[in-house]
Amino acid sequence: MLGKASTDHQASLVGQLKESQKMDPAGQFFYLVPNHIKFEAEVSILEALGQEKLTEQNLFAQSNVQVLSFTRLAWFFLKNTPYYQIPRLSQSGLNMLVYQLISEHEDDLTIFRGEKTQTGFISQLVSQLKELKVGCVTVDDLTRIAGTFPTTGDLGAKLHDLQIIYRAFDAAMANRYIENNDLLAELSRYFTEDGLRTSYFYIDHFSQFTAQEQELVTALIKGAKQVTIGLVLDQGNANKVAEKTDLFYKSSRLYADLVGKARQVQIPVLTDSYAQPKENQNPDLSLLEDFWISSRRLVRTQSESLVHSDSIQVFEADSRYIEIRQVATKIRQLVATKGYRYRDFMILTRHLDSYETVIPPVFNEFQIPYFNDLQHAMADHPLVELLAALFEVKAKHYQYGAMMRLLKTELLIPQVDTVEMPIERYRSAVDLTENMVLKYGFSGSQWLRKDDWTFYRFDFTDADEQQTDKDQAITTQINQIRHFVQVILPPFFEQLDQATTGEAGAKLVYQFLVENGVTKRLLSWRDRYLAAGNIARSEEPEQTWQTFVGMLDEYVETLGKQTFNADDFMALIQAGFEGASYSQVPSTLDQVVISESGMVQMNNRKITFMIGSTDMVMPEQVSQTQLLTDDDRAQMAGELTAEQYLSDSAISQMAAEPFLNYLAFLGPREQLIFSYPSGNDGEKNLNPSPYLMMIKEHFNLPTQQLAANPELTEQSALDFVGTKRSTLSSLVVASRLAKTRLSPMPNSWLYLLRQLMADSEIGPLTKQLLGSLDYKNVPVKLTQEIITDLYGTRLDTSISKLETFYRNPFEYFLQYGLKLKERDVFELSPASTGEFFHMGLDELMKAVADNNQVYANVTKEQLDDYLNAILKDIRDLPQFQILGSSSRMGYIAKQLSLLLKQVTHAMWQQGQQTKMKPLKTEVLFGHVGAESGLKALTYALPKGRSVNVRGKIDRIDYMKGESKQYLGIVDYKSGIRKFDFSDAYYGLSMQMLTYLQALIENADAIAPDTGLETAAAGAVYMHLQNPKLKMADVQAKGFEKTLLKANQMDGLLLEDNQLLGNLDTDFEDESLGYSLIYPFRKTKKGFTSPSSLSKKLITQTDLNLLLGHNKQLITDAATDIFSGSTNLSPARWNAKKTALQYSPYKSIFQFDAMLPENNYHEISKLSWEEIERRLTDGEDDE
Repeated sequence: MLGKASTDHQASLVGQLKESQKMDPAGQFFYLVPNHIKFEAEVSILEALGQEKLTEQNLFAQSNVQVLSFTRLAWFFLKNTPYYQIPRLSQSGLNMLVYQLISEHEDDLTIFRGEKTQTGFISQLVSQLKELKVGCVTVDDLTRIAGTFPTTGDLGAKLHDLQIIYRAFDAAMANRYIENNDLLAELSRYFTEDGLRTSYFYIDHFSQFTAQEQELVTALIKGAKQVTIGLVLDQGNANKVAEKTDLFYKSSRLYADLVGKARQVQIPVLTDSYAQPKENQNPDLSLLEDFWISSRRLVRTQSESLVHSDSIQVFEADSRYIEIRQVATKIRQLVATKGYRYRDFMILTRHLDSYETVIPPVFNEFQIPYFNDLQHAMADHPLVELLAALFEVKAKHYQYGAMMRLLKTELLIPQVDTVEMPIERYRSAVDLTENMVLKYGFSGSQWLRKDDWTFYRFDFTDADEQQTDKDQAITTQINQIRHFVQVILPPFFEQLDQATTGEAGAKLVYQFLVENGVTKRLLSWRDRYLAAGNIARSEEPEQTWQTFVGMLDEYVETLGKQTFNADDFMALIQAGFEGASYSQVPSTLDQVVISESGMVQMNNRKITFMIGSTDMVMPEQVSQTQLLTDDDRAQMAGELTAEQYLSDSAISQMAAEPFLNYLAFLGPREQLIFSYPSGNDGEKNLNPSPYLMMIKEHFNLPTQQLAANPELTEQSALDFVGTKRSTLSSLVVASRLAKTRLSPMPNSWLYLLRQLMADSEIGPLTKQLLGSLDYKNVPVKLTQEIITDLYGTRLDTSISKLETFYRNPFEYFLQYGLKLKERDVFELSPASTGEFFHMGLDELMKAVADNNQVYANVTKEQLDDYLNAILKDIRDLPQFQILGSSSRMGYIAKQLSLLLKQVTHAMWQQGQQTKMKPLKTEVLFGHVGAESGLKALTYALPKGRSVNVRGKIDRIDYMKGESKQYLGIVDYKSGIRKFDFSDAYYGLSMQMLTYLQALIENADAIAPDTGLETAAAGAVYMHLQNPKLKMADVQAKGFEKTLLKANQMDGLLLEDNQLLGNLDTDFEDESLGYSLIYPFRKTKKGFTSPSSLSKKLITQTDLNLLLGHNKQLITDAATDIFSGSTNLSPARWNAKKTALQYSPYKSIFQFDAMLPENNYHEISKLSWEEIERRLTDGEDDE
């Protein structure tokens, strides 16, 4: 049965079948099609047969007609034979068997040695072995061929290894297992022994056969009463095969082969018949067919016009998403307005994986039922992930990554009081467990320890953090997960280690999964998908489990008696799943079919969409992915017989591209619509297919642009009408466009708006989404109820928090109002490093004081002894356990200790040259409930509220003068820090002034001599460092002075001659110059700042101005916080420095300086003179 693609081979063949039924009612009739379309072909053929035989109940039954694929034909005839009862290995089982064979023969291999662990290699090798079998190339044939090539060459090495594996494969399979391809060979033998004289065979939709299929068809020709084969071929000539460049070359070659085989066995060949034209075939598609055939035969043709301009259309889209969205809109509109059914549409492209993430969400939004032909691999199913993670946990001894992979499969869930933990609670518990594992670095034996994990917080910025009831609840949840792991995994791993055979190991794995409820959870997933109407997804849990159980059966069958090795077992399971995919059956008859143009399709559609018609895939850029390359096949070709052949080379596949696309082009009866994206993520400047360009130019077709977004026109509204939800999306875009352009909405859009607003289902969402057009990225001011819930009536805060408020009020709200925090990770953060230094220095000062010593008077050796003991204790504290977690951390701990020793030596050296001595360290003020400390800075606010400022002063130094005693502040910093008057003025650097205020207000409780007037000496920063010294400086000034200069403190000092004269003993006599300890110098005129550009000395009057302003900043900030201020106004110093730079909340801010409502708080650089003038005149910072 011949005919071009525009003819209806199936209708013609079914017509002959009907006639044969009338002539031979007792005959058996078999209609054979590719397995890919068997279901749809069966439905279509039975509908055609039943048209004349429907009962009154519209029923039709047929017992002597079977629509089958070749493999189902084997089942039909062989199902009751002994051969069919032999265990059959699936693709997964074959992968496992070959993996084991490679392991056993690895020492004999050359080029394949060590390749078994490479992803995809096992599947490639299995495919190659199957290709050899399908091509009727036996082991002996391959060994003979391998002998003709030297093993030193690439092909010789491949054939050497292949024949070793092939022979072992054949031996392992012989009389023990079969695979599907073996059934065809057995069926051919069966047909030669058992007559088929009452059977009629109709073979359709094939353009070529494998060697095994060819052998089977030959057996049918010999034994059946009649064999009729439908071929897409314009004319048959058994004596001359068409040229290789001809469109019908493959069909012509197959025709000649079949006729030749029939004549060879003296079977009469009937006269060819030709298929009838498709019913209601669009004549324009016939024009396309004629052009395509002529173009492949290099016949020059004149351009022509279509009868109907919309028969063949070309669309260009900016992206794949827009392309698919417009296709969905078109289908939806045609079904709604033109009487089409969803089954009338076919969507084809060369590779569906490019659209894998695009089609489902779009078609679901448009509520279009569809069947996606793309094979979905099982390798990503949670069950497969569970198995991999389970054995990885065993191999890597409870490492973080493996544990989280295992727990997040959600297939192992603990029970609480004999009831399975609810899934939401379980997810929360796993998240909390992961947070704790990351925070404390728990892994390995930590999961198995007897003591419970305890959740506690370390906040190095606030010393009053206490463990709360919430923390206790978190601890309980975390330990539920840990106990569950502790109960189920160690016993299982111990049993696996004791398993001696493969059968015992497989049994343990199966029992572990069943006993821990994995099968129940898989079934619950199936039921949930079914309840949601997602039939395709509902089949995945069961199919994956059945595949796994089948692999276990095959594993036990093939390797059950061998020694069990857990690593090899898991590698075999993974190799098995590598080749496994879900079987798919359409869930309904009325749905859009989405498939690939390289696959055989039914040609009963009305409209075909050829999406993705780019030069990348039309024609296909065939690449070599098989073990035997095209060159290898070409070299082997001379060694194969006429009945043996391998699959086509890449060149042959490329030559077949015009024919494959021809079949796709002529699939529909009414319309063919091409579309292509001009670009996509990672795919810039995509070009239309050359095939498409040929068609476009021949028929003078325009390229229509698929609009990415709707326009403010009447027609545009019609182009974007789909479902209610999809139309709403377009309406929102159109409305925003109208708002931006200040243009009125066209009537068609207004009509859609009214319809959607009035709809009870979509109306509320319509109102909500359209309300977004007036949205501004401006935080809402807090209500008084929320303010009270968050902050109460007394704001207990640290000065660093208020500095955050001045940097960005909205960040303050997020961080300290809502208490949003980034997830803690097991790392040595700057905060924890700082706490390490602070604690070390504090304990050192206390140790010196406890021994009634003065810091400056102890020796360096004594300091080192003190510090060594202190550091040992510090490293044992929970918050610093990270320092002992690895060799790298051990090295860092050593470096930190060395740095701390250097700092203590620098402080000792400074103490030799100043009368200012350490008095107290780590002094708390304002901490409620603290055993010791100073009173807070408390200020009254309006409406009966107050602000309580707390803090911790690193060190308070003391010096007794002739008429005064002085208290000074030293603040430790891990980086270089200088006092900035401008930042202090704007509230961005309030720490030093606040600490000075706390010092002054608590002077009576601090100063040793109550009979002397107490004055604030100032506040300075000390850089905790191990400085690098320049050799030139050491040689010129000496080591001690150079080191002192490198460790010089910086900050703000009181301009007081009595104070400054004693701060550096170098100036006790008439010496002049720069202090090596503090930021000042002595000239003939007296004490001054080191530079006229950097003010370091300040009078008491000016200090009082700054302290007064600082107090005002505190109360202003607190007042604003209590007023509900959450302004999004990040500070900006200059183009390179803003408060957003290092903020972890940027994704919440969504700050965009291009939006009119988002503005920076500009920080102008002010001189001291300008600040002094403003403070004196009472001006604010605006």
